[in-house]
Amino acid sequence: PRFWAVCVADVRWLRNQVVAPLTEELVFRACMLPMLVPCTGPGPAVLACPLFFGVAHFHHVIEQLRF
Repeated sequence: PRFWAVCVADVRWLRNQVVAPLTEELVFRACMLPMLVPCTGPGPAVLACPLFFGVAHFHHVIEQLRF
């Protein structure tokens, strides 16, 4: 319980462990797919959505290469 109290008090922990996953799920699953399906159809949209997800996270690779 003490560990959780410390974690919940840390803004960076909350951002990384709570806000970021919820936001990613909302954006890439709930918003991207309905926009892609009318343009490409369901099959290609299901394949394209993870590609957009990966491109959106490419900045993590750049960070790792810099540091």
